[in-house]
Amino acid sequence: MKTVDKKEVINRESAEFIQQTEEGKFVNLIPDTFIIKMEGGAQGYAIRHLNRQDMILIDTTGKGAQKGVKHLVEEGYKIKAILVTHKAALDNTYASLKTISEDAGGAPIFSHPVNNKDSEFEVKNITDKNKIFGNFSISVRDFPAASGEAVVVHSEINEGMVFAGCSAEGASYDSDKEGFSLPDIKSENKKSSLAESWRSYMREFSFFFPYKGKPGFNLSEGQQKDIVLKLGSTNYPGGGNPNL
Repeated sequence: MKTVDKKEVINRESAEFIQQTEEGKFVNLIPDTFIIKMEGGAQGYAIRHLNRQDMILIDTTGKGAQKGVKHLVEEGYKIKAILVTHKAALDNTYASLKTISEDAGGAPIFSHPVNNKDSEFEVKNITDKNKIFGNFSISVRDFPAASGEAVVVHSEINEGMVFAGCSAEGASYDSDKEGFSLPDIKSENKKSSLAESWRSYMREFSFFFPYKGKPGFNLSEGQQKDIVLKLGSTNYPGGGNPNL
């Protein structure tokens, strides 16, 4: 009798499935959206265009990502851009930005101009509108960060996906908890500014993907509001929602 691999029966849209995936390999989570686990608990993502050939990568610069990125190119995917949402993901890379671009078939790298310090490689401004982002229904919004500046990426694909970068953290995979919290920021002013940015975040989303921690899947309208309200308050638990 064939032994059924547990991966075959666990829903892909679950923390359990992500825990069992191999580090350094892109794995399909939801239609046209992939995750890659990197060192230190970091997570990067890929969005595939409806043409099944073009891709955009998000925060796939960390140690452990190189093999996975190269494999995408070997498989015939055309990586149109690499988006880096925050300073730590830009500073703690597996190689130079030039090498990372070359590994991705010469893809341009986008990040916040405040964070772009590599004088040997031209990093494009992630806050500027461009045709590439439009092709993937992507919009970008500035967010405060503990160091430098950050952005939150939204795609209208799959009824709305938020790629939160370092602006929110998911619950630990080792716990039974769910949900998202603000990162540990020592500066109260910056923490308050980050909470204010979440309070005013109006985009609709069904999926919430952080740089670290469990993602959120198939979120209802009420769950979306709860996430934004909680992240929009520095007072935990429950944030600004009296029903939590």
